[in-house]
Amino acid sequence: MSALPTRARVLRLVVPFSLALCAALPSHAQQGDVAAAENLVRLFYAEHSKRFNDGDTPLLNDAPAAKEFLVDGLVQGELQGILQFDPVYDAQDASISDLSIRPDPDAPLLQGAARIKVTFTNFGMPIRHIYTLITVPDGSWQINDIYSETNDWSLSDLLQSAGVDIRSDPGSEITLKGSSAAGSTIGSGQTQAANGGDAVVPGMEEGDLPGNGLSSEGSDLLFVLDGSGSMWGQVDGVAKITTAKQALTGLIGDLPAQTNVGLMAYGHRREGDCGDTEILYPVSNFDTERLKPVIDAITPRGKTPIAAALQQAASAMPASNRPANVLLISDGLETCGGDPCAAAKALAERGINTRVHVVGFDLTQEENQALQCIAENGGGNYYAANNAESFTEAVKQAVADAGKAAEPPAPEPEAEEVVPASTLVFEETFDGPELAASWQTLNGTDRLTRFTGSGTLFVSALGGDTIYDNKNALNRLVLDEPLPDGDFDLSLKFKLHEQSGHESVSLSLLEDTNNQIGAMAWIWTKGCGSYLNLSLTRLSGDPEGKPEVSRFDVNLFSKQIVKTVCDKAGRAYGNKVLESLSTDGALLRLKRRGRALSAAIELELPAADGQEGGPYVLETDPVTVLRLAGKPSVLAGQWNKAKSQESHFEFDRFAIELVSQ
Repeated sequence: MSALPTRARVLRLVVPFSLALCAALPSHAQQGDVAAAENLVRLFYAEHSKRFNDGDTPLLNDAPAAKEFLVDGLVQGELQGILQFDPVYDAQDASISDLSIRPDPDAPLLQGAARIKVTFTNFGMPIRHIYTLITVPDGSWQINDIYSETNDWSLSDLLQSAGVDIRSDPGSEITLKGSSAAGSTIGSGQTQAANGGDAVVPGMEEGDLPGNGLSSEGSDLLFVLDGSGSMWGQVDGVAKITTAKQALTGLIGDLPAQTNVGLMAYGHRREGDCGDTEILYPVSNFDTERLKPVIDAITPRGKTPIAAALQQAASAMPASNRPANVLLISDGLETCGGDPCAAAKALAERGINTRVHVVGFDLTQEENQALQCIAENGGGNYYAANNAESFTEAVKQAVADAGKAAEPPAPEPEAEEVVPASTLVFEETFDGPELAASWQTLNGTDRLTRFTGSGTLFVSALGGDTIYDNKNALNRLVLDEPLPDGDFDLSLKFKLHEQSGHESVSLSLLEDTNNQIGAMAWIWTKGCGSYLNLSLTRLSGDPEGKPEVSRFDVNLFSKQIVKTVCDKAGRAYGNKVLESLSTDGALLRLKRRGRALSAAIELELPAADGQEGGPYVLETDPVTVLRLAGKPSVLAGQWNKAKSQESHFEFDRFAIELVSQ
């Protein structure tokens, strides 16, 4: 389907007579509560279509009108402008036919939320949508999300990705109940499950609410349960997931009635999927009998994306001034390369009353210590449990502590700036004629390296395959020396002679190619010429599979050393800096401070073209590493765009230094 601006050509919209007729019928003509939800979707679609055909303001861009159909979090002025397409038609343009609106035959009700299936053809392309609706305090239905089965997006996810805060308390929702829209009135909308009718299916779409609202008097509590495969492991002869389910099921019945409770899980649906996080029961004034089967349905399968789960938890917590607590239950460390400690800090900073607590189940002392930073950064408490009894007590205590008001932090005394002192642990000066005996060369090719006789090791890279994430990279140096305890720096003094425009120098802690974290200085050439960059790279995963990659890049030629190299002066000075890398070199560092690692580069800027020269230092934001592993490694390489061109480097000095304050 061509992507054209809205209304870029003559539009043809075919709305079946049945849709228009249903839109005109009062809600009591519909049968049952799902029918009332279906009717609201028909009204919504009819109003959207009318405006589309008449050339009026799109319904989704008209906040007061959209508020009658959508929950407040989805109501945004100029929503279609934010998304750059029409989500109702799943395109920028429309010629609609074969429209069908009906309850989802697979699951018309999920935990009290209605699911309405909308199918149509747009310019010959079949489109399938699922509308999720919830009830709000006046008993009416409102649309809580739209999911495109065809193109795999949800409206709530798209808005969050665009930086829109979609959280809302439902108490202020404006609905069609008691007001007119095409001559109809939406009915009560109480779900069949709530009235003791049809049983609901455990589990629900992300973004759904159970339909019984939020208590404004209590607190908010979100359980985040580890559903990774390791939860099948046994403690005291019982699977850990069974113990966790029993503990949670027993606790929820004892929670204060005014507590708003939600449930989230990760690793419970798919093996090897680091995106497997799901809100199973959104934070709400919960129904114990509805929540229990949701807990019981969790089946461990996959990985442990703790950071991603905490990031999603931030958007799942309702926007309010109530005390809010997240309780993470995990039997292992992050396995997807994320930074759960940073995610916990960001989650805690979303509100003055938000805390993150952690229960570590069946962990080693080292693993418990590694997970503690999540609770520390989240302003909460950490509880270690090694058997079923202590686990149950830990969860009870965590819930009890979550109900207490957070103590305000004591003011921090003003600290004087302290320059760290360093102690040399290991040094390689590359004087030759051999490397120190503790070095190992992976995929060594002698013809591409030689000692220069002037205190450097010359290294050549060619073929475009020698890069940090390629296990076949040539002449990767790995040091078999123990890492010091405490804070330390790995540093490499190097010279880089730009020839291909795609050179790189990597300094990392390497377990294997798919499990490493490192600093990288690199050159990339595109429209305005060559750019110098600094990156902090992190890979994690199966050594024989495809790793999860996190890379934090800083372009030193964009608002750093120069504002831009896309003008004459900036390009000229950028070229001088690249020349200085060849003559004077630079110092690349991988820095550990506590559990945080960062990348840094130090170089002497030339005085030229009106620019003052002098020392220049840039350091990336840190990432948190719960368990440090790997051996120091050095690699001179090039990106595959270098192809057959050759790149030249010189290594001058490598060092490991213990840093103390």
